[in-house]
Amino acid sequence: MNVAIIEINDSGLCCGNDRGELIVSPGYALLTNEGITTGKEAFEHAYLEPQQSFNQYWRQLNLSPLPAPNNHARHHADLAYAQLLELHRESGSPQQIIFATPGSFDRDQLSILLGLAKASPFEALGLVDSAVAAASQSGLSGQLLHLDIQLHQCVLTRLNAGSPVGHNDAEHSPIERNYIERTDVEVISDIGLKTFYDTWAQHIANMFIRQYRYDPLHTAAGEQQLYDLLPNWLSQITETSELAIALDSPQGSYRLNLNRSDLLASSRTRLDQLQKKVRNIRREGETIIASHRTLLLQGFSEQLRQINTLPNDAVIQGCLNNLEAIVGNEETTHFVTRLPSNSVQSQISASTSVPTPTSAPVPAPTVTATPTHALYQHKAHEIGDGLYIRIDDDQLIFSHQHTGDISLTKENGKVQLRSDRPDLSTSNNRNDLPSGATIHIGAHQLQLIEVT
Repeated sequence: MNVAIIEINDSGLCCGNDRGELIVSPGYALLTNEGITTGKEAFEHAYLEPQQSFNQYWRQLNLSPLPAPNNHARHHADLAYAQLLELHRESGSPQQIIFATPGSFDRDQLSILLGLAKASPFEALGLVDSAVAAASQSGLSGQLLHLDIQLHQCVLTRLNAGSPVGHNDAEHSPIERNYIERTDVEVISDIGLKTFYDTWAQHIANMFIRQYRYDPLHTAAGEQQLYDLLPNWLSQITETSELAIALDSPQGSYRLNLNRSDLLASSRTRLDQLQKKVRNIRREGETIIASHRTLLLQGFSEQLRQINTLPNDAVIQGCLNNLEAIVGNEETTHFVTRLPSNSVQSQISASTSVPTPTSAPVPAPTVTATPTHALYQHKAHEIGDGLYIRIDDDQLIFSHQHTGDISLTKENGKVQLRSDRPDLSTSNNRNDLPSGATIHIGAHQLQLIEVT
């Protein structure tokens, strides 16, 4: 069965399959004269062209006209449709799709989603609550409270893991008693991932203003650069108390040290607000389980103390392991809010500190192949026996000669990155870079790929 799972979350729509492939697409859309661009490319122009950029269309999935409709999009549903098509192409055009949707979706939004699927070149096999799918892999029983964060809001889903509500355990076999069921949903509408990113971006901008009298948020190019680099800085600072960062400006490159304690202090009010709301919603005896996206909230786990974090493919695996329970018949597609659960072995990790996320704001595709080329501005440069990189006239220059202060070399079949530049970073192991790894050099970004 050529089936893929699409998890709807506008901080990063995830598309995965049984081959372990995972593609993530941020919930951003950009209207251009040629059409609609979505995902990462749209995010990279969100602050350069704010009037043509949209990021509320999944939270507000409806048929209400856009403020300035054009020939390519009349309403939010058109933007969502464009992103589904793009994600479908990027994932290899699977024939069949299962949608895992957040508890914040109402019946009208689920109907719109199925309508978009009917107009798409794939078949929608089923709908399932994403919290139920994820929690089915947790191995936990009892009363659970699942926390997930989207771009503009948080969703808390109350779950009952055990025997069916209103039934006696003695009436069911052991297999039937291993289940998980959604019982309630709470939405915190004023706190989302973008709320925190905006706070941290302003904090960093204030640092550059104080030290250099340069405000990166004053220009569209500076603002876009800051938001492009911010996720990688956040992923790195989880491992250190201080991080050297740099921004390019018309006057040159500005560098400073970002202190983790100061960064956390800048968002303390927001974190306290979220923590208080979660504690008020949580009932006595409930175990909190959280999506991997909550790891992107610097300091959240420390404040909430014990928190159980699910892996980034929990929803995908929950769907793949329960296809028979999710897939509807040819005439009817059901919205599934109850699934069998994996109670044999827990796949969650209980932590009191924030583990390093694989990337931010969302995890990168899972790829393990050895890279052969470095992709920069749509051109692939072969690594070969050694690829050397330097910055010249605000462009990355590549050479196989021993020039430049950055090098990519192969040793014992592993691609290694060497450089002492303070503005160079990668979330991967520099001594064993996989295909798919992203490297940031100042305001520049390149990706390692495998060309076969």
